[in-house]
Amino acid sequence: MRLAVIADIHSNREALDSVLAQIDGEGVEAILNLGDLVGYNASPNECLELLKSRNAWNLAGNHDLALLYPERAQHFNIIAYEALMWCRQQVRPEFLEFLQGLPLVREQPGSFMACHGTPASVDTYIAYHFQGKRVLKDLFKRADLRVCFFGHTHRRALWYRDIRGTVAVRQISPTPMKLSPEEHYLINPGSVGQPRDGNPEAAYAIFDDQEFSIQFKSAPYDVSGAQRRILDAGLPPYLAERLALGA
Repeated sequence: MRLAVIADIHSNREALDSVLAQIDGEGVEAILNLGDLVGYNASPNECLELLKSRNAWNLAGNHDLALLYPERAQHFNIIAYEALMWCRQQVRPEFLEFLQGLPLVREQPGSFMACHGTPASVDTYIAYHFQGKRVLKDLFKRADLRVCFFGHTHRRALWYRDIRGTVAVRQISPTPMKLSPEEHYLINPGSVGQPRDGNPEAAYAIFDDQEFSIQFKSAPYDVSGAQRRILDAGLPPYLAERLALGA
């Protein structure tokens, strides 16, 4: 299977349009979306409609759950909270039902598993060594799975655990990266709608389970258009500013 992996769209219609257009030329058999469809940006209904029409494999993220259950947003920072409350007022009822039906974890036996934060929690990050080590230790117990896709950090990452049990981060290259069948991997494709790695382009990845490879890619998009939508909606200006910075 050749699979497009996306995450953290966060209501950015311009970014999602560009990524989907690029994916259409990739020859993929499916699209895996790791959650956080809503929040931050100003086009929640448009993004939800696009994803629903594509019949992608969508997972729920922490912002999606907070939209459905506002008490979960109490620990968000004030800007994220304000954006989510605005989004809650905008989202059409049919899309609330759509979000309620999204799973937290997906497994493709013999190939991969997928989550938003970690398999155990949508709220937990994989950003530090101890976090990656803990999740890879659990993945190691699964003989049929070598890869776990995750999002939430808005940063690309490729963690591995080798046959000795050593856990480390592998440097990402722009060309297809071969994976070892003897190792286990945690793979974050980066964020479509709000990248935080210094590159404002929308990030995604292509996974090939036959070649057992991953390629990290990005798509330029109309950042100024997304910024105008944010400002016209009356959302915090910082949410528009950060898109141009990839921060």
